[in-house]
This record gives sequence, C-alpha cells and structure tokens, in this order.
Amino acid sequence: MDTRYLFRRGDVWWVKIAVPPTLRCELGYDLRRSLHTSDLEEARIARDVIVPELRDEIAAARERHDRRYRAEATPSPFQVTRREDFSDVTFLLEIHHPRLAQAAEPGQFVLVLSHGHGERVPLTIADFDRDGGTVTVVVQAVGKTTREMRQHCQAGAELYAVVGPLGRPADFRGATKVVCVGGGLGVAPVYPQARALKERGAYVIGVVGFRSRELVFWEDKFRSACDELIICTDDGSAGIKGLVTLGLEQAIAAHDDVDRVIAIGPPVMMRACAEATRPHGIRTVVSLNPIMVDGTGMCGGCRVRVGDETRFACVDGPEFDGHRVDFADLMSRQRRFVAEEKQALDVWSRTHMGATAT
Repeated sequence: MDTRYLFRRGDVWWVKIAVPPTLRCELGYDLRRSLHTSDLEEARIARDVIVPELRDEIAAARERHDRRYRAEATPSPFQVTRREDFSDVTFLLEIHHPRLAQAAEPGQFVLVLSHGHGERVPLTIADFDRDGGTVTVVVQAVGKTTREMRQHCQAGAELYAVVGPLGRPADFRGATKVVCVGGGLGVAPVYPQARALKERGAYVIGVVGFRSRELVFWEDKFRSACDELIICTDDGSAGIKGLVTLGLEQAIAAHDDVDRVIAIGPPVMMRACAEATRPHGIRTVVSLNPIMVDGTGMCGGCRVRVGDETRFACVDGPEFDGHRVDFADLMSRQRRFVAEEKQALDVWSRTHMGATAT
C-alpha cells in the first residue's frame, strides 16, 4: 500500500513533506496540507499533485534564503549621506549604517576604510541617529589618508568599510554634575556624551574650544544638551579668550559639587585638564587616540600606560582615568612614524595634488 508522504488524522488523509534544516526557521519542521478525503485512492491522486507544489514552495524559500546569505556575505557600500565642512581641514561625514546606528553608544569609535587599498582610520563617533540609520564622524585632514578622504568623501560617495562600534561605551554611573570639555577635534565626540548625561538627569556644563568664532560649530546642539555652555576661543572673538582649561577652571569655581570631568581633544589639552582637576580630586575621564591598526587588541599598536599597567586603547578604552594616564609616553608613541607619515603624504601630494606637502 503506497502511503509515502501520506498520514491520517482522524478519518482524513494528509500529505506531509520534510523541510531542510536551513529553512525551518521560515517554513517550520515540515509542510502539511489536508486532502479533505478519507479515501486512500483519492488521497494518492491528490498527493501526486500537491507534493510538487510543496517542493516548489521549499525551492522558493531556498532561493530567498540564498539571496539573503549572498547579500550579507558580500560587503555592501556605506554611503556618505551628508558632508559638512567646518574649516579648510575639518569636515563632518554622516554615514548610512543602520546596524551601527542601533548599536552605537557614546564614547565608542569606528574604523573607516575609504577604499580597498586605503588605511584604516579610527574615528570617535560624534553622533548617531537610530531612527535615521546614520552615524556621524568628524575628520581632520592632517595626513595622507585623511587628506585623501577630504578630497573624495563627498555626499553620495561610498566608503569601502566602516567597522564598529569598537571600544567600551562611556560609563556614566554616579555622575550627577559633569563638565564636558572638548577641544579641537574633540569638540564633536564630546557632544554625544553631554547629550547622554543630560538624558540621564545629570547637570551638564559644556566647555568647548576653538581658534576663532569662524570655526565654532554645533553651538545650538551643545546648548540643547547642556545646562551651561562656555565657549573659549584663542583670539577672544567668541566666548572667553583662552584655552579650554580656563573655561574648566571657571566651571569648577562656580560649582563646588562637580563630580566628574570628561575631556576629549589633543593629548596636551587632556593632560592640562587632568592637571587642572587633580588638586580638586575630581574624577577626570579622557579619551585616548594612540596609533591604531586593527582595533581589536591584536596588533598592540595602541598600548598606553595607565598607572602601573599597560592597556590597549581599542579594547580597554578608549576612555581612561586622566589622572593615571602617562601622557608623555602617549605623545612619544604618537610620534613614532612621523618620518614615514611625511613621506607618504609627500608621495601622495606629488601624485594627486602636484605639490609637496609641508
């Protein structure tokens, strides 16, 4: 008696065909269909029609699965959706990357590769829009790769790879009144920290530094994220005249209950902020930017001295206790490849710009 693919439920015959394991999340363990008959001969005739239909359904599911697998396995371009230039060397890139936007947290960074033969550039996340599926980074064109990005990364351009979020998210536990200090390229990445602290109910004082009024950016964004905002400029054309440490000292003098300072910027600036807070015993967090290659702790290029320990900025940081960081060692290690960096910039400039970099 031929009952292959057939089984009875009560008085009615059914047809059943097994689903391959890779498709069971979509189709279930098997496909079943009632034949609405108790007669075996009628069931056999209906089976011969229905089994091919079920096999076609499985084949269609397999094709959908394969298309999804190919799409996920093939590197997809990451499009620059917006670019904004803050100065002749500093520019913003908004990048479409929905998964990264969902996972990103303040304090983390990404590795950006603008083309297949390029250099991986670590950039702190300056903003993210979970609903819009974008992340924002700010780049300063100082070397060969970042100058190349300034030239080619326009709105609509596709980046070869954007990896992240990397590093440990900022730890805001216990923070109730915080001074967020950003100087130079550190102004942008200190913004998501100020916003996150404000959302958590902390009192936030922003201190941001620029060379002049013409270079000030995101003032409205900072005012919305801060209870107080102190702008410092080197020439006094906006806010107070002086370095961000002057603004930091003013904030501490006005608020004797500041319990944390977050400082992001050049190493010399972060060191100055740490020294300004040391006499007051205020916990000071800095975001370090050593030379980095893989961003996963394998190469060891980003090692820094924190107290008596050697730490890797990419996996242990990038944020550390500013009072324990060996800034002299950090700045020395950042100068290790100055000659090679200049040579690469000179070669690229002669080839692409018709000039020699200075």
